[in-house]
Amino acid sequence: MTTHDVIIIGASLAGSACARELERSGIDAVAFERDRFPRAKVCGGFLSPGGVECLARLGVLGDVRAAGAVEVASARVRMDSLEVQIPFERVGLGISRRCLDEIVASGIHISQQCAVTQVDRTDNGFRVKGPGFEAACSVLVDAAGKLGRFTRRKPAHEFGIQYTEAGTRGSVLDFWFFEDGYGGAVSVEGGRSNHCFLINKDKLPKYLNRPECLVTGPLAYDPLPGDYIAVGDAAGMLDPFCGEGMRHALDTGMLAAKIVAKGIRAGTAYEEIRREYEWEHNRRWSRKRAIGAGMRQALRHRRLFRTGLRLAPVRWLNRIWD
Repeated sequence: MTTHDVIIIGASLAGSACARELERSGIDAVAFERDRFPRAKVCGGFLSPGGVECLARLGVLGDVRAAGAVEVASARVRMDSLEVQIPFERVGLGISRRCLDEIVASGIHISQQCAVTQVDRTDNGFRVKGPGFEAACSVLVDAAGKLGRFTRRKPAHEFGIQYTEAGTRGSVLDFWFFEDGYGGAVSVEGGRSNHCFLINKDKLPKYLNRPECLVTGPLAYDPLPGDYIAVGDAAGMLDPFCGEGMRHALDTGMLAAKIVAKGIRAGTAYEEIRREYEWEHNRRWSRKRAIGAGMRQALRHRRLFRTGLRLAPVRWLNRIWD
């Protein structure tokens, strides 16, 4: 059995960002990842301007740009016959999760193809187990994503689907609202475009006939009280319309690392570290969550939603995507 200051369950964006920041702070941390990078993952492929800033703080923005990330300068939103153009005040980026996860996870302590199957509380912290490994730590971070089994969430009857196509869409993020759900497409590296949609469960079968189509779900927006420091989608998804999912993953991973490192140095009890993280997470992200939840409700009234989209100031709409 190995012993560490921090164990992170999952090494996708949130987990890798957390591990990278902890290592930068001199904290002994390891992330256990069930998959092996690079791998495809259902994702919109859009890094909001705030997400780009997170990559800069992580020190990997240059690598992401060098990998072929495409600058995104505006969004084009369609609903029925309505089309709204939203110029961004700062550029975002289009990049596949296959590429981005590999970059953020490179050069840090990650045990790949190591699925954590059991977590036990001990007098000194936690013990995690999986096929062929066992490890102990004083602080545990759950970065296992929306389908993880450690932090409980309320499931929604919605699924995500994703596929890529040859050809680019320039510097525009295209976004559509339609009867069965919503989603969009953005240019990514390699001269391709990434398409990702949120579909109501009962309508899902008619959208699965494309080659290499990936599916994930059910989605879960609202976390339930738990015992772990949850980052990224493990802490509850942001509504995809906000375009901030990857930023949320990066930001919460980095935030958890900062608070955990400070707590370990000060000898702070785990529960106090967790409470401080949850308070700061809510302070940063509760408003964005409320916007997403409100839009989900408004979409049940398509005519009203379309009118609001047409009349909303471009400056306000820009805030949704940043």
